[in-house]
Amino acid sequence: MTAPTCPYRPADLARLVAGEPELVRCPYPLYEVLRSEEPVAYAERIGAYAVTRYADAIEVLRDHETYSSTMASGPSSVTGLAQRLVDDPATPETLRAQAARRLRMAQTPVLLLTDPPQHKRQRQLVSAAFSPKRINALEPEVRRLATELIDGFAARGSVELVSEFALPLPMTVIATLLGVPPQDMADFKRWADAFTAGVGADRTAEEIAQMFADIDAFYDYFTAAIESRRAHPQDDLITDLLSARMDGEEPLSVDEILLMMSQFIVGGHETTTLMITSAAYRFATDPALADRVRKEPALIPGLMEEMLRLDAPVQGMFRVTTRPTRLGEVDLPEGALLWVVFGSANRDPEAFPHPDELPPPDASSKSQPHLTFGRFEHFCLGSAVARLELRLATELLLTRLPDLALGCDPADLRRHGSFVLHGYPELPLRFTPKEA
Repeated sequence: MTAPTCPYRPADLARLVAGEPELVRCPYPLYEVLRSEEPVAYAERIGAYAVTRYADAIEVLRDHETYSSTMASGPSSVTGLAQRLVDDPATPETLRAQAARRLRMAQTPVLLLTDPPQHKRQRQLVSAAFSPKRINALEPEVRRLATELIDGFAARGSVELVSEFALPLPMTVIATLLGVPPQDMADFKRWADAFTAGVGADRTAEEIAQMFADIDAFYDYFTAAIESRRAHPQDDLITDLLSARMDGEEPLSVDEILLMMSQFIVGGHETTTLMITSAAYRFATDPALADRVRKEPALIPGLMEEMLRLDAPVQGMFRVTTRPTRLGEVDLPEGALLWVVFGSANRDPEAFPHPDELPPPDASSKSQPHLTFGRFEHFCLGSAVARLELRLATELLLTRLPDLALGCDPADLRRHGSFVLHGYPELPLRFTPKEA
């Protein structure tokens, strides 16, 4: 009998970055082909080389002198979109002005978009705001909030998990860290969405203009909040950033703080929402696994790491070469843009013994660390917060909602229309109703 052949070939990378629904929904078979046949493959639409093997990804992430983070968000980011609009003579003047403001803000790169020594200074200044003490102190509040959200639908027997749980939980946590009062949460949600609305997906001119207007509103709101904290410090992240000091280094500027906060809200709510939703999907479609974890909650942290490996909410980050170099079998010129595909590297059989499977909870593994939170200098500052939220969300969903199952045909579920962000924008679930 002839073995089935994969329906994809390396050239289909163009279809993925163009947002073709089938490939966006499940890019992993294409990644397998790319790793095998063209592990450093050029995607003309985004002007970047897709790096799909784990070893190559590690080489890029480790060597910041050759592979710079100054284009870490790439052409699919808000800044990349702004640059294209400014360069396009057909862009309406109002939209061009909005895009130009984005580029002016980008002149003050922070964290994800910096290399040492600038990155080292910023990370050291901001690390106190994510200290183990502050993260540990969050656990009772995260548990309380998650419990209250589940109370709102536990007796109903069904829920659309994203809108009623997976989104409001991390969004409220990061908003609380930033000192946003409850009455401003609706605005905060709209602003937070604006930072990811253009990532890896096409938008109309009207949608882009609204997205930029919402980002402007975010900057205006938090500029005022920063000045308020100067006069009246509070126990929140903004005050921590303002008061951060290090011998021989300048404190963070207002623009640095604003741009850091924009990165925090993307990592602090959008990606965590995707993580929670993907984990819930796995438990809803594997009742035996869900029952096992209900009986042995100590398994949750290990399983969460494997789920993060299998479904990275951010499928990759961008780097740019600072000099001519050779990666794998490909010669790269100075200024070459790379898309380091975490979603592919995380399933490389050379690094992981169960590349496309969720191993049994008690399976011993000698695999490498996954790349979902990055590696080395750019390892995610908020990873401890994300892991806390994911662990508590999983624990409470499984213990509070018996017989958790999908509330629709799996074929009817849709994925985000982005080749960068990966996950479900909606997830209907059903379960045995239980009084709150």
